[in-house]
Amino acid sequence: MVRIKNIQICIGILMVTAIYSQEQKLLLQDYSINDSLIYSYKKPKIFDMVKYLPKDIADFGKYTVQKENLKWIGLTLGTTALLIPFDQSITDAATDFGSGFGWDKGHSYSSVGPIKFIPNDIHSAVYYIGNGGTTLLLSGAFLAMGSLRTDYRALNTSSELMEVLLSMGLITQVLKRITGRQSPFKAAETGDSGGLWRPFPGFKEYQTNTSNYDAMPSGHLATFMATITVIATNYPELKWIKPVGYTLMGVLAFEMMSTQVHWVSDYPLAILIGYVVGKVAANRRIIKTSTTDNAGASRYKRVKTDFCFGRLGAAKTLGVTFTF
Repeated sequence: MVRIKNIQICIGILMVTAIYSQEQKLLLQDYSINDSLIYSYKKPKIFDMVKYLPKDIADFGKYTVQKENLKWIGLTLGTTALLIPFDQSITDAATDFGSGFGWDKGHSYSSVGPIKFIPNDIHSAVYYIGNGGTTLLLSGAFLAMGSLRTDYRALNTSSELMEVLLSMGLITQVLKRITGRQSPFKAAETGDSGGLWRPFPGFKEYQTNTSNYDAMPSGHLATFMATITVIATNYPELKWIKPVGYTLMGVLAFEMMSTQVHWVSDYPLAILIGYVVGKVAANRRIIKTSTTDNAGASRYKRVKTDFCFGRLGAAKTLGVTFTF
């Protein structure tokens, strides 16, 4: 009699375990990246894009002090230091070259209602690439695609793009107010070669004369780098994303020099920030599974079940151990 009760209990628990495992499976969508790698995603929550903002900033701070990353920090700072003495000459050359096809002029946009966002010429369109509007449009496109197809990867990508847009705004604004570097066109007006550095300007002064203090780092380049990184990390099987994205980023960087918006030395730090935050935001939500290592291992967290036999008095019993 005891034996029958034990077996019934075990069967009941095993049924509950099977249901639990199936529910876990339904919470994830799998995407085959290649023959040996699968990405799995959960459905994102509406406020994930805001929820992870503090962690994005904290993780970037951690990245800068981790021993294994010091070589990249050193390379970024070293490249910046090497470029600063040549900033004015590079900007002058870019302005001269850009003037040949009208890229030395200011940016011009037409209004749709109260908002100006329709570029009136090519170089204004290029400048717009690094504007937050592009990231917003891409986020909206992934949101629409994800909603129509019930595609968790697209929905997560949409959420991550909004997340990095907000993160880039916060991080670059803090750094701009720390460095207080003058923009090239302002330096041209005052005759200060390479631009002036006025670290930690007052809040009112910064808001009133922003272009005197907001060159370093480039928010446009950081935002576009983060955007490319998020999309490329979620869709690694689409090999064209990086070359196309990096080419556009190079054109954007040149355009901002030819129109005297940024110095070339404003870029290395921007690229580092965009890449690190983009990677952190995207990888946080991807569950990666290798189909070649640990063959047969489950992609889902399940209850581990071990069976054992014993005796209870004169009766034989079947025991089950569950590990969560």
